[in-house]
Amino acid sequence: MYVLFGENVIHNDEMKEIIESKSDFKVIKDMTKGTKREDVHAFCLSVKISTLNEIIEEEYDDFNLSEMEEDDLFDEYLSLAEEMALDMEEFIPEEAIIDAKAYKWDQSDNDIKVIVIIGNDELEERKLRDIMKKLLTQAE
Repeated sequence: MYVLFGENVIHNDEMKEIIESKSDFKVIKDMTKGTKREDVHAFCLSVKISTLNEIIEEEYDDFNLSEMEEDDLFDEYLSLAEEMALDMEEFIPEEAIIDAKAYKWDQSDNDIKVIVIIGNDELEERKLRDIMKKLLTQAE
């Protein structure tokens, strides 16, 4: 499906390539059709725990991951994954808005799952949150 961003028209396959080439995320599933809208792209992404650990260790010099409790580590992973997803705003079209929600630590794949919605800037943020709620119920 194509979405108009200003004067640019971008297909969801192109957006998938942009995400995978310019970020540490892998696109697990294209959820665009599940939005039932023509003004957004939506994807389920994953980011490896090892990538998140590297970032955490770089940010905090004297930080020891093994000393963290699992609940605290889970919260840290989710917030970092969301932050990374929202940082994709740097390379998506300027006329786009983005929302991201990390929702699962998949220990079998050793990654964090994140849903990302990229819509044109005419879309209200409130509507973006409604779409996110809908997609979270569809996710696994």
